[in-house]
Amino acid sequence: MKVTDSLVNALIKAQQEINHVVQDGTNPFFKSDYATLKEVIDSVKKPLNDNGIYLQQESVDHENGVCVETIFYGHGGKLSTGKVFIPAVKHDPQAFGSSLSYAKRYSLLMACGVATKKEDDDGEVAMRRTSKYEIVDSKGVAKQGFNTIDEYLAGCRKAIGDPNNVLHKKAYEANKWKIKGYLKDEIGDAKNSLAKIIEIYEEPKNAEKIDS
Repeated sequence: MKVTDSLVNALIKAQQEINHVVQDGTNPFFKSDYATLKEVIDSVKKPLNDNGIYLQQESVDHENGVCVETIFYGHGGKLSTGKVFIPAVKHDPQAFGSSLSYAKRYSLLMACGVATKKEDDDGEVAMRRTSKYEIVDSKGVAKQGFNTIDEYLAGCRKAIGDPNNVLHKKAYEANKWKIKGYLKDEIGDAKNSLAKIIEIYEEPKNAEKIDS
């Protein structure tokens, strides 16, 4: 299927109806605003569909990140807008999920020729995974990043340090897989401190605050 004049003309009409995308999301980690994937799709989908254009985004396998291609179908034609690659610095589901969302948003924005109302600086969402140590929220998304184990442990004392605190218990449940992962890589006092976090939550008789 090739690009047709009818498809191009329909895309022109759709672009005339698409407004700049509102930045409806806030990244508290970097104190920045960005347009969520939902907002981008909501902004462009109706004008495209109203003009007989079907929007599709395809993911292409890549071992170092994600690659997304936005394709338009309609009026007897097909228009591919090229692949957008975003690296995933860490090889875990959260890193790939962050990069995939980022790639889908920017592939779609570029394909439709629209921009956010001000500069969208949420590239940090995908790149924040460069932090060596992270405290995540209940959905596994990074809330805080730390470059050193000492900084990470200090963050744990504030967010996960009290097993008698309901919020700290929930935070531990969300973070225990990371803590156990870090435990495998650390040595000495850092390893002992990570082991202590696990112990006080998984051994009720040791339910006391982490020493500061």
